[in-house]
Formats: sequence, C-alpha cells, structure tokens
Amino acid sequence: MSLTNNGFSSDQHVAPNSLALHVDSSWPETIAPGTVIEVGLSGGVDSVVLLHVLAALREKRGIVLKAVHVHHGLNSRADEWADFCRKYCMALNVPLRVEHVDVKHNSRLGIEAEARKERYRVFSDGLSQVVALAHHQNDQVETFMLAALRGGGLRALSAMPRMRMLNATAQIWRPLLDIPRIELEKYAAENRLEYIEDDSNQNPAFLRNWLRNEALPLWRERVPHLDSHVISSIKSLQGELALLNEVIAEDYADICRSGWFDIERWKSLSRLRRHQQLLHHAKTNGLGIPRAESVEDFARTLAQAATAEWSLPQGKMYAYRGRLFAQKNGWENTCPWVKNGGIQQSRLKDIIQKNSFTLDRHSFGLCEEVLDSLCIIRSANADDAIELAVGRKNVWKILQERKIPPFARRYWPVVIDSQNRCVAIANILVNVHYGCRNGSMVVFSKFNQFILEPK
Repeated sequence: MSLTNNGFSSDQHVAPNSLALHVDSSWPETIAPGTVIEVGLSGGVDSVVLLHVLAALREKRGIVLKAVHVHHGLNSRADEWADFCRKYCMALNVPLRVEHVDVKHNSRLGIEAEARKERYRVFSDGLSQVVALAHHQNDQVETFMLAALRGGGLRALSAMPRMRMLNATAQIWRPLLDIPRIELEKYAAENRLEYIEDDSNQNPAFLRNWLRNEALPLWRERVPHLDSHVISSIKSLQGELALLNEVIAEDYADICRSGWFDIERWKSLSRLRRHQQLLHHAKTNGLGIPRAESVEDFARTLAQAATAEWSLPQGKMYAYRGRLFAQKNGWENTCPWVKNGGIQQSRLKDIIQKNSFTLDRHSFGLCEEVLDSLCIIRSANADDAIELAVGRKNVWKILQERKIPPFARRYWPVVIDSQNRCVAIANILVNVHYGCRNGSMVVFSKFNQFILEPK
C-alpha cells in the first residue's frame, strides 16, 4: 500500500529493493506471532516508512499492528499532521490512536526534552507489547555527538539500543537503527509515499538541528567515513555497557538477597560500585536519574550515618535500620485509606474486599462478628491507643517498637470501630477485646516490607 502524489491509495505495491527484507531478516526472536506492535507515527519520512514496512510484514509475521500519534500542540500545523496520520493509517488499515499532550514551555528540562518525556509517557500508557520507533543511523550518530557535547558518560555515549524495556510489560524496538536516512528517503520515493516535513527541524536554535544541518555536514567533508567510525565506537561502548550491567545486576542481587537493600552489603563494595548500585536502585524503583554530585554526596552520607534521606527527581530514598527504602513521590496516595481522612464507615469485610486488603489467618486475630461490624480504616494518629493483654498502649509507640520507618508510621492503617476505638493495627496486632484464637489479621501486603521487628 502506498501514498501517491494524488493522495492515499490502497494498492499493495512495494518496491523490489524493499527495507522489508532487511527488517524481516533481523526480526527479534522475542517478537512472536500475535504480538501487538504499536508504531510511533509522527508523519515524518522515518515513521511513515517504518509503518509501511511493518504493514507489508504483518501477515507473514502474524503481528497485530497499530500506530500512535502524539499531538504536542507545538506547531501551528499540528492538527494537519494528526489528520495526515489518520488518513495514512486508514489507507494501510492500521488502527491509530491520537494522544494530545501538554508540553510545559517553562520546564527546566527544556522544550525538546519535555516533549520527549511526554511522548514516552504516551508510549508507556498504551496496551501494546512492543513500541516500534523509526530512529535510524543518522539519529544514532547525532545522539552520540550530542552526548559527547554535553559531557555524557558511558550510558549516554552508548546512544540508543535496538531493543530495551519501556516498562514492566512493553519493549521499545528500533528496527531501522542501522539504516541511513537517505535509504529511507529512497524507499519513500520508490513507493510513492508522502510524508510531513517539519519546518522546526531547520531551526538552529535547537542543538540537534544545528548538529544535523550545519556541524555534521562539515565534519563529514573532513572525515568521509565519520558515520561508520561513530557507529563502530557506539557498538564497542554498548558491549562495555552490557558487561557493566552484568556486574551491576550481580552486585544488586547480592545486596538484596534477603529481600531488601542491605546497606552493610552495599558498604562492602568499592566506591564506584556503590555509586552504580545507588543509581540502579533509583532506576529500578522509578525514582529518576540523579546528578553525579548528588550520588556522591548521598553515598558518603549513607556510608557513615545510621539514618539518611535522599531526594531524587521522582521520589526519595530512606536509610533506616540497615535497609535502604525507595519510595516514589506520592506513594502514600496509592494507599486507599490516606485520602479523605480514611475509608468511610462500612462493614469491615466489605472495606477489605474493595480496598486491596486481605484477611490472613493469625494465632490471635479478629473474631468473625467484628468483621461483620461497621468500621473505618484510616492512618494512625498520635492519640490512638489499643488495648493489649496487659494494659493500654499508644499505637505510634507500638509502631516505633516494631521498627517501622518514620516515613511509613504516619500512614500506617488502623481499624477503628463506630465508637472510635482502635480495633486493630493492620499487619501487626488486634485489640485484645476484639480478638480470638485463630482469628483474622487485616493485612495490606505492601506494608509488610516496613516491619523490621516482626514480634
């Protein structure tokens, strides 16, 4: 199927020197028949060609092909581009979703980086198993050069991998990464494909545009094989990065072999390996990438202090009792009892079933009649107390004795009856007047990690 100069056509003509043969011969083993692939479609020549190639291969490979267009709203022609993509996908019989994003012009990241962040958020929010992006060899060279100009390290200079995880369930795939842009333009011409030319790509105010349109052409005149040299360097660096990642993974597995980040095991590593583990822990938990100076400072503090706190772009780490906890910003809002002062009064069993709690059998837990009574679940406060076999005790004191980290104590769930009496402290214990042998313990499983003193 192609686009002609007269508009969109539904014929099935594909030029004999098709890129489809190249993409087919290098098809990843992980992309099996039935895989849902969503192509990032901007409307430019790169993504137009990629979608055309995958459309030609979808029957042979048995894939489910879709596309996504991100409407940034940054160009006066943005609506036209979205309409172009709709018509192109209709001609190829490919479902398209168009997602509008709000790019913050005053972002500290800069408008290009902010737009990229929004694009990848859209990609990650999709339901596909693979997101196919049309980055090509010229993009790879530019990425390397930009990283060098900005003082990037090994990861940045390794540029873009052909495949990587986008999130827990989806991968990014770049099937055209070793193809020069000129070959994509030839393919588009041979197959009579129309595409969009973004005029902002000529604006030298953006460093990548200056590099692409002004610097690299001059450098290529001076070094005729510049691109192949850079690609060779990238491949070498990617090999070294793969080796580094193996070492990092082995260290991390050892540090966390007890089920948590063990600070003493972390201390046994060399300085550089300590730094890599902090970066890996941040990445693994989605906390963003900190500055090198920040890593250095926290590593120094963590090696010396019993407690420490580290603010990262998207969360915090807390050192407490020999463990390093990682929490994303707003993590407490994922706890259903935190909002609006608690979960509103209802039958306790119903609250548990509807709000991600479980009932675990316990040697001394809540009696069945309590589970059928009206209760609320909310965060513990300073005045809460619970009746024990011997006397009455402040809930916060109990949490402290169980070595609950301070950042988690303030959100710890307690069960309160209609008379405002504390019936149970979730995951920990129940009021002696409401319990029985082999009763039920109200448990929010995500909080088990915070109980450092089980009994």
